[in-house]
This record gives sequence, C-alpha cells and structure tokens, in this order.
Amino acid sequence: MKREIDVITGCFLLAALTFIGDRVPAAESEGDPRAIVVEEVRNDRPSFMVRVDVDKPDRVYRGGEEMMVNVVSAKDGYLYLLYCDAGGMVTCLFPNAFGENNRIEAMRPVVLPQPPSPDKSSFRLRIGAPYGQEVLKAIVSLEPMDTGALGRLILAEGARARLSGVRAVYVEEAKDPGEWAEHHVKIVTQSPEGGDDATDSDSGTASRLQREAGGGPARRVGVFIGISDYTDERIRDLRVCHRDASEVAKTLREYGQIGQGWVLVNEQATRRNIEQTIRSRVAEATRPGDSVIIYWSGHGSRCADDGGDEKDGFDEYLVPHDGNLDSLATIRKTMILDDTFGRWIQELDGRRVVIVLDTCHSGGQSSGQKSIGAAPDPSVPVEFDFLDGELARVKDIGQRDTALLASSTSSQVSFERKEADLSTMTYFLVQELRSSQGPVTVTEAFEQLKTSVVDYVTKNFPGTTQTPILVDNLSGPFLLRP
Repeated sequence: MKREIDVITGCFLLAALTFIGDRVPAAESEGDPRAIVVEEVRNDRPSFMVRVDVDKPDRVYRGGEEMMVNVVSAKDGYLYLLYCDAGGMVTCLFPNAFGENNRIEAMRPVVLPQPPSPDKSSFRLRIGAPYGQEVLKAIVSLEPMDTGALGRLILAEGARARLSGVRAVYVEEAKDPGEWAEHHVKIVTQSPEGGDDATDSDSGTASRLQREAGGGPARRVGVFIGISDYTDERIRDLRVCHRDASEVAKTLREYGQIGQGWVLVNEQATRRNIEQTIRSRVAEATRPGDSVIIYWSGHGSRCADDGGDEKDGFDEYLVPHDGNLDSLATIRKTMILDDTFGRWIQELDGRRVVIVLDTCHSGGQSSGQKSIGAAPDPSVPVEFDFLDGELARVKDIGQRDTALLASSTSSQVSFERKEADLSTMTYFLVQELRSSQGPVTVTEAFEQLKTSVVDYVTKNFPGTTQTPILVDNLSGPFLLRP
C-alpha cells in the first residue's frame, strides 16, 4: 500500500530520514556569525560536474509550500542531497527511508521527490520554520558513501571539536577530488504570512534577501580585474592592465548601468581576494535573474592537466598578482585554473554571466604580448582556450545564460596598444560603448571588435593578427550598454 510522507524542511523532520550522525549544527567562525558548513563542502577540481536546482526560478518559498528538486550529473554516480536550514541544522534529505535508491545515470535529470506509485511509499519536501536563507546541496559520488564517509565529508576529521573557527572543509580531508562533484543553490524561505521570521543569528542577510525576494528590477553588477605588477620576478610585468580594469569599470558605470562593482588591480588582485569577490561578494549581492560582468586583463598560461577533462592535455590558468611559478604544485595552488574558475561561475547559477578576457597564452615575450611562457618551438601555435570547455560543461548540465568574450583565438597573442594607454581589445570595447548612440549587446560589440582589433594589430604588429572570439550560451540579448 502506498504511503505519502511529508518531509518538512526546517526544524521538524521525520526520524525516518537518514541523518548525518545527529542533525548537526552549522559552525560559527570568526567574522561570520553563522557559517554554513554544507555550503563549504567544495570540490573545485572535479572530473565531472553536477547541477542542482529547484522548481521556482527565484528560489523563494513560503511556509507550507512544496519544493521540487532537479539534479543532473555528467557521470553515473550516487546522489546525496543535503540541506542546511535557517537555524543552521544540516540534514541529508536523500536518500531516506522512503527513497533509498540514490543511483543516477549520466545526463539524465532526476526529479525529487519522485511521483508516488501504487506499490511504493513516497515523500514530499514541504517548507517549514525556521525561515531565512537556506542551502540545498547535491553531492554525486562515483562510488556509494556510507553515513560515516558522508559525515566526514561534511564535517572532516574531529567533527564538532574542529568546527569552532573553521570556515571551509576542503576535499583533501575526504575522498579523492576526482571521485565526487558537488553543487549548491541558496534558497530563501518565508513565513506563510510573508513576515520576517528569520531565526538566523545573522538575520541581516536573511532579512535583506527576504525583502528583495518580492521582485523589482534585475540588478547589474561587475567585477573588474587588471594586473600589471606580479610578485614573482619570473613573471614579466605588463604596462596597462590595471588601467584596463579601471577604465572598463568607469565606462560600464557611466554607460552600462552597473549599480555595484568591485575593481581589483595589482596588489588587490590576489588569488584569495579574487575568489572571495566572485564566490562570496557577487553571489551575496545578486539573485537569480541578475546580470554579472566579470572583466579580466593580465597574463594567462597553461600547465599539464591532471583531471583528464582537457582535450589538449593542458589546464589553462589566469595569473593573479601573487601567482607563483616554483613548481607544478604551486602553480595549481596559486594560479586560477580554468576548472576552478568554471566552478566559481557555476556558483552564480541563475544569473546572466558575461566574462570578458583580455589575455592569452603565446610563445613570445616581445613587447606588448600578454603571456608569461615561452613555447619550445615558436613555429608551433600554443593554444590557450581558457573556459571554452568549462562553459560547455556547465551548459551541458543545464546552466544557461553564460558568455565568454575573449581578446584572441586560442593560438593567437593579445597585445597592449603601442600608445601604451590600454590593451587593444579593451580600448576598442570602451570606444564602442562610449560612442554608440543606442544600446549595445555583447554580440554587437563582438562584431565591431572583429574588425577594429584585427585592423589595428595587422597595421601595428606586422606579421601577426589578433581575432576576438565569442562563446555565446545566452538565452537572449545581453546589453553591455542598455
């Protein structure tokens, strides 16, 4: 006989659920009144990707409403669905006593809860108190994980004794990074009456999200990164990249209706600060439907791939101010690999994200070329296809509305202008946005850049060319200048 059971997301859940030990309170860390442990279970370099989403595009629910969850994985595996409620309690919602088979097939979306059948019990996910900001995370492991292994993944060795002051639990403390992948979405829950009943000790964040959940125009924010000076003396300094970032930020504030932005230049553009800005500040300042522009000007290079996901056998990376070339290990630790950057973009799921890269990898070290490495044979093109594959991977698992505008093709160089004012593509992009008499979309800007950049480089750097490219996964026009 069929039974249908309510699983209430909030403080009351059935004892039949599979718990991670007890329901575990989230950690408190310095400077963060309520750190969400489940959010910080991260694998920045998985061998595959997974995506989780809910049935409401704005991800806002009122008490008593039911929630449907959709998960898709790029590989076959075993799904574990974790939930951190507004009171800081972490629970495993799936598998549970009423849905034990957590095996999922590659690229086949799984909807939870599954529809009831005559001979099988089912469950519902229904919103309950406490209300506020909550986190839903999907973990897919290539092999089954028992309760102990999943608990260690969430809490790491030492569990509660180590939680005080711990902000992140990294994958080195659990399974091999390539054996599992994860993704989370943030959800706002409200009382049925619509009041602010958040019990979060950091109620300011939850209250802000609740006030904004009712609608209003989509926001436009930007991150502008430009690095001319590098701490590692083996990395050749550039001349104008810091000015690139400042000029693009100024232009988009004046003409692009960017309401909030972060400009990181030179010593401000450390790897940690860049990650915190994209992963935390942008994510917290935006909601699904908002527009995000991420601009980067500086060095790029590549190293041997160790994840098996790169067709050319190399990982591409961007070089922050404090990037270090001592060894392959330090490169992976201090640079921003394409795999890692792709995961950061995935955490902005639901936003419209455009990335503008004025960088490249090339074999030369001549004046104006934005690269740090030398090719063994200058006659052989060295490809730098940063993010091309990563955007395709997130698109394949369901994330839409991303685009990449890059300053050159994978085997070309990108140049600073001979006038030493700005980088070439950046200069013409700024000119297009400032001089246009009407709106400018990413596609329209790209069409102009294909002509202006090629003409300038051909004239001023004989024997070379630079051709901008656009990887467009957008669902509709994205206005750089509304």
